[in-house]
Amino acid sequence: MTTLPPQPPQPPQPPLPPQPPLPQPVDWNWWPQFHDPSLRLSWREQVCIHWDANLRMLRDWSACGKFFGISVLPFPLLVTALLVAQGGLPSVNGIPSSVNGWFYVGMVVLVVYLYVQHVAFMVAMRGYLPFVRAALSARGYPTCLACGHLLGPLDPLGAPRACPECGSGNSPPR
Repeated sequence: MTTLPPQPPQPPQPPLPPQPPLPQPVDWNWWPQFHDPSLRLSWREQVCIHWDANLRMLRDWSACGKFFGISVLPFPLLVTALLVAQGGLPSVNGIPSSVNGWFYVGMVVLVVYLYVQHVAFMVAMRGYLPFVRAALSARGYPTCLACGHLLGPLDPLGAPRACPECGSGNSPPR
């Protein structure tokens, strides 16, 4: 059996130069953040969690009513856009013969409606967040119900804990 002679100690490595920060995705708030971004879920897990959250929300009549009310709030704007655009299409025997300025006004109002509808939907989705967070917790991903931060494994003694992100003392359901 041969043994290798001891190696002389290596000099310490110089520190690496600072790296530029990685580009972060721009948060335009076009779609709400349902959970902590560090939680990487497969597509199948995401679908299962959202199905569970949808079923949880459908059991809550108050949440469904608010979601529906906010979602249909811009509907009169759509009706206005369609009526104005139709007024800009004079027809002969039911066939549009020419286009006048009211048609273009109606199309602009339609684009405004689509934007307002998207904003209304985003506001309505904020009421959906607690259901997603409860579904995450029910599937074994303890999540703060206030901010969505991933809390890590449960305390074996069952002691309530505060969220390290927002300080909220709400614990996910077991």
